Amino acid sequence: MEPSRYRDDGALWLEKGIPLDLDLEKLVDWIGKKGPVSYLMFGITYQCQCNCRHCCTGNYQKEKHRELTTEEVKDVLDQANKTLAVNFFGGEPTLRTDLMELISYASDRSVFVFVDTNGICVTKDFAQQLKDSGLDLLYVSIDSPYAEQHDEYRRFKGCFEKAVQAVKNALDVGLKCVLSTYITKESLSNGDFERVIQMAKDLDATGVRYLLPTPAGRWLHNVDVRLSPKEEERVREIVEFPFVCRDFYFQNQASSKCRGVADREYIYISPYGDLQPCCFMPLSFGNVRDEPLKVLLDRMWSHPMYSEPCIFSECPMISEEFRNKYIDTIPPDAKLPFRM
Repeated sequence: MEPSRYRDDGALWLEKGIPLDLDLEKLVDWIGKKGPVSYLMFGITYQCQCNCRHCCTGNYQKEKHRELTTEEVKDVLDQANKTLAVNFFGGEPTLRTDLMELISYASDRSVFVFVDTNGICVTKDFAQQLKDSGLDLLYVSIDSPYAEQHDEYRRFKGCFEKAVQAVKNALDVGLKCVLSTYITKESLSNGDFERVIQMAKDLDATGVRYLLPTPAGRWLHNVDVRLSPKEEERVREIVEFPFVCRDFYFQNQASSKCRGVADREYIYISPYGDLQPCCFMPLSFGNVRDEPLKVLLDRMWSHPMYSEPCIFSECPMISEEFRNKYIDTIPPDAKLPFRM
């Protein structure tokens, strides 16, 4: 294996060429007008047809009346202007009736717009609407290469079939589509992770996005899901960037370090407006309904947790030291995300 393939230099995606259509005018505009964050993960609803065993937002209460309105989402996008990428997340984003409007609005204020989906709602007509609205990339979740197992994990019968069809529908209308999967110790050891990669190739998908197992959401206190250093090394032996990438194309592909958090380039806004370091971290630094985004960012990035050594070496949610200080101290009856 080429040792340079996974070097931590931040230029890998440029060197290898990520499979995205790059609008040079948008990129130049972003460079000249770069906003406070580069990558905005925007949760726009907690509503979902599935009830996944591993859901990273599964611990948050589903209260639809608390969701940010269309205009409130737009206001946050205005405050974040310009971003490299806006990633609409859930729950299930396709359940928002204003999704196409939000994609179009975000497309004018960022270089790339991504959407994560379980695929259930993505008919061919819906896929065409996504593309026409300005979506650059659709992530479709595939938890297992086997239909029965995928449906069991998602607790939704027929989900696998709809997800596969969603990939086909997206590709048929010319929309780039990536299979999104998460690795477990089991799927790594039994070859299922590699089978998902082969499945993506068979479907002629744009690629595969994999997530390392993280003690977050419904796995918040299940630290045993973490991969060992040896297992992480096995993952790196399997993947071939850029067809297979970790988290997102602009992420550190070398280790479990989260470049977005460490470099203060990545944030998560919840469906109710909470500013969080990421969707895995159930910590809030305020709400966009109460204060400007810039004020919230200054508060979050000046917090002592951003000086913790683990921030610069690994995902904080897999760091025992970080968890002992910031996660395990959350009161058992606290409403998440917990206000810092």
